Amino acid sequence: MTALPLPIISAWDPRATSSGSLDPLGALRAYTAIATTLLPGATTITTRPRYLSWVCAGLRLLDELPDAPRGGQAGRARRKRILPWERLVALATGWYAKAGKVGIEHPCWQALRGVSYVRTAVSEKKTSFDFGMLKNQAGVGGVGTYWVTLVQGGLVEDASARLTARGEALADAYLSTKGTPPPAKLLAALAGVKGAMSVEELTAWGAVGSLDASVAGGPERRHLLDALLESETHRRMATALGGAPRAHSRDDCFMELQERLAASHDELAATLATIVAVTRPFEALHAALLDRFDRLRSADTNGRPVASDIAAGLAGAPGAIGDLAVALRAALDENPGLPRGVASPVRQFLVAVEPVCQAKDAPSLMVALLKHHERVQSGKSDPSRQPKLPWVELRPREILVSPRFALDALPVPRPAGAFTHPYRVEPFAGMLTELDGWRTA
Repeated sequence: MTALPLPIISAWDPRATSSGSLDPLGALRAYTAIATTLLPGATTITTRPRYLSWVCAGLRLLDELPDAPRGGQAGRARRKRILPWERLVALATGWYAKAGKVGIEHPCWQALRGVSYVRTAVSEKKTSFDFGMLKNQAGVGGVGTYWVTLVQGGLVEDASARLTARGEALADAYLSTKGTPPPAKLLAALAGVKGAMSVEELTAWGAVGSLDASVAGGPERRHLLDALLESETHRRMATALGGAPRAHSRDDCFMELQERLAASHDELAATLATIVAVTRPFEALHAALLDRFDRLRSADTNGRPVASDIAAGLAGAPGAIGDLAVALRAALDENPGLPRGVASPVRQFLVAVEPVCQAKDAPSLMVALLKHHERVQSGKSDPSRQPKLPWVELRPREILVSPRFALDALPVPRPAGAFTHPYRVEPFAGMLTELDGWRTA
């Protein structure tokens, strides 16, 4: 198995929904537009393809219960009803992990959502699903996290949460894995029948039903690959990546990805190539600005003001920032086939940072950068719906760094060509690698 981080496939990405602490310069909207167009439905937080099997199997079993919600807009109720199933199969994984004395990085439960809760349940000798697993399991557990991929992979219908024929086939393949308890036993456990499953049964089931896709049979793996590559865009990206070595969010890998997409002589691949072509200068400019901003964050760590001339010295002279802005504008102009949904937020970012890019010296760069940051923060709201305060406040003759966002020392220089955002290619490649799916792609 590769050491690449595996993907979370979901509409939800923590970088897009957390507080503004991850986006001080307002680049997130452009990043999100790029990432969701390159790999629609994928994010940076889902990790394991077999979660798709877990959810489909739970929905399959749910349909065996006489009181199961069905049809219409029953999706939310059905998703809620299979949360106990997620806890149960995770519990079996935990018992297996304990019996095998495997570490947290073992494939059986690596990146399990709520793993600490499962370990606690095992330590308390739980054999049923009646234990807490994440405070918001419905939203950030396996069901909520992987739902978009389930839908886009053609496994479930969104509104009704009913399995498609493909979803039923995946569920049946998972449930027919040798060593899986019979459906009657699983249904009894899900119905809350006391003593429905013993520690020995849970442990044995965990050996074959965990998140480790290497124990999945051929049919299950084929159905998982079909779901991951259902999207035409996913197939083009997989073909252009050609394997895990190129799947890194950095300039050299994206340069090769751009060339491979452009060489496909395919309309969709050509469009994706234009997106990658714009991503590279967008990242170069954002990285340069963010590095200057982070230097200012190191101006003081004790909440004391710092004189403007000292702060400007930390930020440094503009250097090549103006040239980077010119390169991004040229990339936008030279790629007229760029989708509007990507071109618009990237251009808006470029316009917003234009005063910073036109700065002629260190003092004017510092002032323009902090004024831009202040505008970005004023567009966000805190929990009380008040505008967020700047991390670094610009005053007439000094600056003040918020202790919450202060850096203890000057930031380590960013490696050449390093991106500021992950573009989901690492997770996507990790999924395919776990399923040995590059040949299929």
